[in-house]
Amino acid sequence: MRFRLYIIFFLIGNFGAWAQDVKQGLIVVHVDPESKAEFKQKIYNYHFLNGHYTGRDELLVVSGKKDGKDYIRTDLGAPTLYNNRYLITGIGNIIDLKEKKVLFDGRANLVRCSNDSAIFYTNDAFKGKFYSVYNFKTNSYGEVKNLVFKARAGQDVEFDKTTAPFKLNLYPPNKPKVELVKDAGYGQSGTGGTTPDPSMWWIDNDNFVYASYNKDNTEITFNKVTVGSKSSMVIGKVAIKSEKEPAKIEKINNKQTVMHLGSRQILIDLGAGTVTDQAFSFPSNGFSYECKTNAYGHIVKLNDKEVGKFHFQTKNFKTENNIAALVKELIVGEDSYQQGLGVWNNGKPGWEKVDAEDILILAGWIKE
Repeated sequence: MRFRLYIIFFLIGNFGAWAQDVKQGLIVVHVDPESKAEFKQKIYNYHFLNGHYTGRDELLVVSGKKDGKDYIRTDLGAPTLYNNRYLITGIGNIIDLKEKKVLFDGRANLVRCSNDSAIFYTNDAFKGKFYSVYNFKTNSYGEVKNLVFKARAGQDVEFDKTTAPFKLNLYPPNKPKVELVKDAGYGQSGTGGTTPDPSMWWIDNDNFVYASYNKDNTEITFNKVTVGSKSSMVIGKVAIKSEKEPAKIEKINNKQTVMHLGSRQILIDLGAGTVTDQAFSFPSNGFSYECKTNAYGHIVKLNDKEVGKFHFQTKNFKTENNIAALVKELIVGEDSYQQGLGVWNNGKPGWEKVDAEDILILAGWIKE
């Protein structure tokens, strides 16, 4: 009898664990269409219970422009959500979603977050080159004074863009610069303003891969450079077309990295010695999307099975465990009109529509 009761209590206890509610929040940034001068961005938390939308809260409003210049910009670069609390924009601004305030309004390139700190790197013609740290415990920001501090692999290598084609120079500490590559390409065109630095990926402290654009911007050659010997070898090439957004690099592991170029994902595989266009994005929490934009938009897959076709910008595709969100769009000729959020509810399973408009960017998911 006791054994039977134990089994019953065991099953009831485990059923309760299995049936436990899952609460998730989607951080969504809306733009205020009536505040063009200030470019106001309204940050919301959209609440989901077991994959079903239950409502939203406005967290705070931030100004994207100040005195005619960029200020807090959630839409530039890829945002990072840290510790279910901090939104770090692609230009380095830090927003505390819990206290609903801006902690840091400066600009810097995020290297990584660890423990209670965010580590940044700055390379500016006026400010110079340095690492800096924001301490979330003390809410303080400062430069790293230790001259030998390094938060990432690699040496001081920079593109010299004064003439075309660009050059790649090494700047050893307290020594004259060294020319590593005489012809490093022409850089990515069509992005507006100044030509961005081509993508570079450090494998270790002595080896890196960089993207060399041809003069007409119709092809990228990926080259691996060894600093010590100043040797260079071609890994592969890929045909391209003009894109408005600068390309960016995302490291997958020590042998693979992905270049994001528009809606495309280009895999650089050092182990295989190949460069290939990916048909689908790398799975994130089991979700992936078709990289190529077709008449029907993009196919979305979950665990390699098709679960829908939608028009959406790939930067606005965010996933978490058993849930994904995208900003649906209606394409009419050359124009695009938002159609609210599409959210995958794994409990159904299926997609649910969430009414929303004037979405600037999906920052990502948090656990509630």
